[in-house]
Amino acid sequence: MKTTRLFLSTIIIGALMASCGGETKTDESHEAESHDAAAHEMSTEAMNWTIDPAASRVQWTGGTSGAQVYSHFGTIAIKEGSMTTQGHELKSAKIAIDMTKISPEDEGYSEEHPASDLVGHLSSPDFFDVATHPEATFEVNSVEGMTVIGNLTVRGITHEERLELEMIDVNETEVRAKGAVEFDRQKYDVAWAHYLEDVILSDMIMLQFELVGKK
Repeated sequence: MKTTRLFLSTIIIGALMASCGGETKTDESHEAESHDAAAHEMSTEAMNWTIDPAASRVQWTGGTSGAQVYSHFGTIAIKEGSMTTQGHELKSAKIAIDMTKISPEDEGYSEEHPASDLVGHLSSPDFFDVATHPEATFEVNSVEGMTVIGNLTVRGITHEERLELEMIDVNETEVRAKGAVEFDRQKYDVAWAHYLEDVILSDMIMLQFELVGKK
């Protein structure tokens, strides 16, 4: 009789342990499935971001060729902007650049020829005519992989340009993107020619974007 009771108790305890173990496994599986579902939702959901001008940066580069070869480079302030991503892909963006805040960062300036002289020249009607056109913009039209096609507007003139993305990183709180676009200044009536006959001012200007978007 004692043997029978012991046998029945062993069966009951084993069944309870199996039952508890099954519940634990089910809970863990449920948590994993919930996490996977959340990750999938984040990867497919379109997310809108506001560009943080203080954390973002636009660098410009322009130069000359001929007997005297040199280049100028610096930054331009971002006024405002927005981006939309889906998963880790850029879907749309619009960036407004403050042309009144051009800042050279290259060397070779002096008291006689300070960097402010270059800023004044770039801001004049010979170049970007900042008094009349204080803002430039880039707005995305389409994205294919890491190639972005968008409208660049400079001096009130708009042309479609190609921007190549170097990287884009998206998490739950922010998005970071880097890319560059090179454009022909002549298309935008930035047509000043160098005053030295043997120095040719390059028609190509490079803009390199480092953008940080936040919710």
